[in-house]
Amino acid sequence: MSVFRFQQFDVVQSKNPLKVGTDSMLLGAFIDASNAVRALDIGSGTGVLTLMALQNNPTLIVDAVEIHQEAAEECAFNLKQSSWGENATVYPQDFLAFQPDEKYDLIFSNPPFYVDGLKSGIESIDQAKHITRALFERFIVKTSRILNEFGRFYVIIPGNQVDFLCGIAIENQLLLAEKIDIHATEVKLNSRAILVFSKSVESLKQSELTVRSMDGNYTAAYISLTKKYHFNDLSSKI
Repeated sequence: MSVFRFQQFDVVQSKNPLKVGTDSMLLGAFIDASNAVRALDIGSGTGVLTLMALQNNPTLIVDAVEIHQEAAEECAFNLKQSSWGENATVYPQDFLAFQPDEKYDLIFSNPPFYVDGLKSGIESIDQAKHITRALFERFIVKTSRILNEFGRFYVIIPGNQVDFLCGIAIENQLLLAEKIDIHATEVKLNSRAILVFSKSVESLKQSELTVRSMDGNYTAAYISLTKKYHFNDLSSKI
C-alpha cells in the first residue's frame, strides 16, 4: 500500500492515478482557509488539499468532487481516517454535472495541466492530467457561477498557461487577486503559478518561490511554507 505521511494525517494513494506531489503541497500550503465556512475541492484525487485545508481550519465544511471512481473511494477513505472526516463529503462525479445547494466562499483545484496535449492512452491518467481548451473554459464558467460574492478561488497551473486562464477568468467575472510564481530551481523559472481569483477589485499581490536549490535540496522558503504539514524534517537534508 502506498501511503504519504503528514504530521496530522496519512494519505493512502494506491488507486489514485496522481500521487501527492510538489504541486499539491504548494497549493495546499498557500490556501488560506482560516475564515472560510464552506469549501469545494474540484478534482480532489487523494483528498490531500481538503485535508490540508481542514488542518488549517477544522470547522470548515468541504465538498470534494472526483470523477475517477476508485480515486473518489480512496479520497473518502482518507477523509474518514482523519480527525475531520465528518466535515467532508466526497461526490464521485464529473464536476461539470455537480449541482451544489449553495455557493462557496472557498474553491480550490489542482486541475489537469496538459491543455490539448498529447495523451498517454491510459484512460485514468489522461483524465487526471489532460483537458481540452473547451472543457477548461466550461470549468471556469462553472467555478465562477458557484463562487459567492466574497469567495476565493485557488488554482495551480503551468506557468505558460497563466495568460490563457486569466483571459477566461476575467470573461467570467473572476479577477486576479494574487499570483505566486513557482520556480522549480533558480534556473528553471516559472514552472508553475498559483493564482487566486475573487469577484471584487483588489490590488494584485505578487510573489515568487523557488522549490529547490541547485544542489537538489529544498529551499528554506519551501521548507518554511510546508513545515507544518510534512511528516519528515526537510531541513535535515540541507
